[in-house]
Amino acid sequence: MQSHKQASTDGETEEDEHSVSTLSRQNTNTTLPSLTGTARLKKLTRNILKTRIDSSTISEKEIIPEVVLDKKYEPTYRMEPNKRFSPARTKVLIKAVLSTLLENYDYSANSSPTPAEMTMKLPELIIKQVRSLDFERYKLVCLVSMGSVDDSSVSVTSRCLWDTNLDTCVTYTHTDKTYYCTVTLYGLYHE
Repeated sequence: MQSHKQASTDGETEEDEHSVSTLSRQNTNTTLPSLTGTARLKKLTRNILKTRIDSSTISEKEIIPEVVLDKKYEPTYRMEPNKRFSPARTKVLIKAVLSTLLENYDYSANSSPTPAEMTMKLPELIIKQVRSLDFERYKLVCLVSMGSVDDSSVSVTSRCLWDTNLDTCVTYTHTDKTYYCTVTLYGLYHE
């Protein structure tokens, strides 16, 4: 049998030229994929990614970290807490935390920890200490600001929508020769 393909001048066959011209026509007349095609593509990529994760040495816990949630309470339909938030006790506790942590603190950009790091760490420490006072069903929000003491002035204001009988806030300012540290802790009753 003889081949029906004839070689062209550049070495390609007529059949190859025909397939190339068909491809070029297909590329110029591109259409958007259908919704079923898009859904199939998503499913295929999801399966590929799943097999990559399954076959790798990374455990699922490393991919999706466990979230530790606070205690969840069942609704009691109480309108008031058994133990109210005590601003006086909280202020004493904040004062004790700040005086111990900031006793020999040098406020400068080169200090360790830096003021920015201190304003990140202090709210966590203060909230942990206030939680030890067992104010059940209170959400705590702690704001810390630090600055240098010189001729500059800073004004900080806040507005909240809350129950004036149950919700409250405590503000304490620790001052030193070179800096100040203001802590505002909000105690918001949440049923």
